[in-house]
Parts: sequence; structure tokens; C-alpha cells
Amino acid sequence: MNLSKLEILALDFNNITDHLWSDISKLKNLRLLNIMQNSLQGSIPSSIRNISSLQYLSLAGNHFTGNSGCISQLSRLKYLMLSSNNMNGMIESFASLIKSSNLEMIALGFSGLTVKVDQNPFPPSFQPQYLDLNACLLGGTIPDFISNLTQVRFLTLSHNNLSGSIPSWLLKLPKLGYLDLSSNQLQGVLPPHIELHSFELPTTLNLASNQLRGSIPPLLENVEAVDFSGNNFTGYIPLELGIGEVKYLSLSGNKLHGQIPSSFCHSNNKLMLLDLSNNSLEGTVPTSLGNCTSLIFLKLGGNNLGGEFPDGLEGAKSLSFLDLTGSHFGGPFPGFILKLQDLGVLKLGYNRFQGKIPPSIGDLQNLRILVLESNFFNGSIPPEINKLEKLQYVDLSSNKLSGSIPERLDGLKMMRTRPQDGNLLGYVISSMYTGVELDMVSNGLFQKYEVVRTYLNGIDFSANSLTGNIPSEIGLLKGLYMLNLSHNQLFGEIPITISEMSGLESLDLSFNNLSGNIPTAIHFWTISLLLTYPTTISVVEFQQGNTLTQ
Repeated sequence: MNLSKLEILALDFNNITDHLWSDISKLKNLRLLNIMQNSLQGSIPSSIRNISSLQYLSLAGNHFTGNSGCISQLSRLKYLMLSSNNMNGMIESFASLIKSSNLEMIALGFSGLTVKVDQNPFPPSFQPQYLDLNACLLGGTIPDFISNLTQVRFLTLSHNNLSGSIPSWLLKLPKLGYLDLSSNQLQGVLPPHIELHSFELPTTLNLASNQLRGSIPPLLENVEAVDFSGNNFTGYIPLELGIGEVKYLSLSGNKLHGQIPSSFCHSNNKLMLLDLSNNSLEGTVPTSLGNCTSLIFLKLGGNNLGGEFPDGLEGAKSLSFLDLTGSHFGGPFPGFILKLQDLGVLKLGYNRFQGKIPPSIGDLQNLRILVLESNFFNGSIPPEINKLEKLQYVDLSSNKLSGSIPERLDGLKMMRTRPQDGNLLGYVISSMYTGVELDMVSNGLFQKYEVVRTYLNGIDFSANSLTGNIPSEIGLLKGLYMLNLSHNQLFGEIPITISEMSGLESLDLSFNNLSGNIPTAIHFWTISLLLTYPTTISVVEFQQGNTLTQ
């Protein structure tokens, strides 16, 4: 087939493998080539330089290796995207790559390429609108040539080990609407007034994971997404942040103190994400947060906040993620939570909550992660937990719960099968902002999962005062990855149905009053794993503290 007259070839977002064909230069009239998000490998064929008509080239999201020297010969390029590959070459002179003064977009982030910004001059007509140099090993300070990019709207230089301060000219670029300098070694203070300009995406200022200090800028004009997490900012949270245009705000992992401003969530608020975790904030949670009708994600843990949670927060009806881990909240289970019908992730661990877990928790039909560990909850585990069909992980460990494990478990449908690997769990507002994290004791070790996948199902009822038999119906939960019932007062025999839990990789029944024989099927299953997969041994602990025989 003769395709020499073909001008547009778009094969993006398929599952194409193998190499990019070497005789691609036969497509001599090609203007657009888009094969992003496939599984192509090998080097970019040098013959591509002969397609002089090429204006749009996207090879992003593949497994290409080698370097990109041939690309510099394409003098008509307007859009160049090589990001997210496995390339290993070096661009000795970034200026020499720019043969085309018409380039509007350059995306080399996480391509594997090392970019060297030398002293060679850039042509004055080089005015890209989109420049992505993430993880290009730039080093040094923020490159000076960027100060001349008066048309740049999207600029991202994250993961480059950049040092020094943020130059004042950078925040004054006349069209800049998106700036990402995260995960560098930048220092210094920020000016009190920062303004961005309109952009197709939410206007974004991401300075996370640096060494910035001083106060949070009080005036952020036309900035919708702010991530200052993981720095050394001090002082109070400015009142002005609560009345601005910010939709996504993360100040976690700093040294902020004082109270949460009551200005948050004014009547016309647009706030969707608020992460103030891991600071030194104190006082109570302001009832004004109940006005946040658009709020989806709220994370306040790791502070000195305390008292009872105000019921006025029931107005934040869109909440799907609530994390108060590691604070000083007390009193009974917060009643407003039971009215959050969209809630998918609830983490109240390491606080001072007490009383009974309310049966109406079974009405939270969208709940997928429930973590109440290390509180003072007492009474029995409500049987209504069986109504949570979407529940994937539940941790009630280290409380004062008593009574028996609920007999009915067939309603926990997400735990009955092992979903396919790779389906992300969580309410990720955007991959640019935040997701779900989960701490789990698995295989005898404490593990932290920054990305929670649907196959990480688990039940942890350990370190309580539960009594009675282990219900045989627990064997229905064949998708469970982890089951921990240790350090209770359970008695009787281990139900043989546990041997039918084909997805189980970590089982801990130690330190109970169990007796009888270890079911033969479980013993055989354990030994076969030890013999067949010595490098990925499943931990099965149940003999310690029991009177079991083999």
C-alpha cells in the first residue's frame, strides 16, 4: 500500500508493541504523527529526520530508549512530545535542539533524557507556550533563558535538583498560568503577592517538596490550585486564602501553627480539596467548613487539633475523603459523618474517639476504606457492617471492642472476589493533586501504600477483646489480601473455610485462645507456598498464644 501522500497518522492510546518502523521516512508528506501511550520500544529511527513536513510529533508514554539527536533536524516542528519514556541520551545543548523557531510545545519530562542548558543563544522567535522539562537532570539554578519566554503559559521543571531561590522574574512572566517547581532543592521566601494568568487547566502553583521558608503568601490572585506541601513554611495560615479563588489547597508537611481560619468556605466558596495535615495547628475545627458544599477531600491529621468534631460540618455533603489520622479529637463517633452519603474513604485512626461504632455506619453505601484504629471505641462490631458492599479495607484494631465477629459477611462483595490489578482505588481529583494513601500491616511488616489498588483488600480486627468463634462465613471473602484477628480472646477451632480464601497472602490469628487441629488444607497450602515461592513467602501466623496442633 502506497501511503506517501498520508498527512495525518494517529495511533495513540492503543496497545501497539514492537519498534517504530525504520522506513517511516517513506511517509514524506506526514504533518502529524501521534503514537503516544502505547508500548513501543527501541530507539527512534534516524530516518524520521527526513520527514521535513512534520509539524506535530508525539511519542510520549512509550518505552523508547536511546537518544533523540535525529529530532533536531525537523525544522518545521511545532509540537514535540517525548515525555514518559526510557531514553538515556543527553541533549548537550538545549538551544541546538531548537532548530524550529515555531515550536509551541516541548515535552521532555520523564523521558530519560538529560538536558544541558548551555550558553548558546536561543533565537528570539523561540517562544513556546508549553515547556515540560521534568526530571531532565538540569541541576543548578532555574535557567535564565526562561526569563525571555513571554508567551509561555505552562512551565514545569520538577524533579531536577534545582537549587537557589525562585527568581522574581519567573513569577512575573506575562502569560504564565501553570508553574510546577516541585521536588527540587529551592530555598528562600516567596513574595506576598503572586498572580497567575488564565489557562485551559486550573491555574496552578506547585512548589511542593522544596526547602522554602517564611510565611505563606496572603495574596494569590487568579490561582486555583496551590501545593506548598513539604517545605519549611512557618507562621499562620493567611485569612485571605479562605476567601480567594483557590479550589485545591495543600499546605501539609510544613511548620504552620495557630488555628484553621474561619474564613475558609465563605458563602461563594469553590474549595474542593483542603490538606492541612502534618503541621502544628491547634484548636478546634471551624464550623464554617460546613459551608464547603463543593469540598471533596479534607485531610487534617497530624496536628494538635482536638475537641469534638462540630456537627455543623454535615453541610459539606460532597465529601468523599475525610482523614483526621493522628490528632487529638475525642468524644463519640462524629454524627455528621453518617450523613455524608458520598463518603468513600474515612480515616479516624490514632485519636481519642470513644463509645460505640454506630450501626448506621452501614448506611454509608459508598464507603471503601474504613480506618478507626487506635481509639477507644467499645461495644461490639456492628453487624450492619455487612451492608457495605463496596468496602475494600477495614481496620478497627487497637480499640476496646468486645463481643463476637459478625456472623453475616456475605454482603462484603468487594472482598469476595479479587478485582483485576491496576484499578486505582480512590477519589483522585486529578493526578496532579492527590490520591489515597493506606498503612497496612501485611506479611508481618508495616507497609505504606501511596497508591491503593483494588486488590489490596484487608480486614484488621487485632488488639481488641473479641470473643467467640471465628465465623465460618469468613471463608466467603476469597478476595482478601490480608486478615489479622490476632491479640483477641477468640476460641474454638480455625474454620476450614479459611483454606478456601485463595487471595489471602497474610493471615495472623496469633495470641488468641484457639484450640484443636490446624486444618490440614491450610497446613498443606502454607508448606506448598514456602516450597514453591521462597522469595515471596506468605506469612501465616496462628500458633503463638494458642493451643493448636498440626
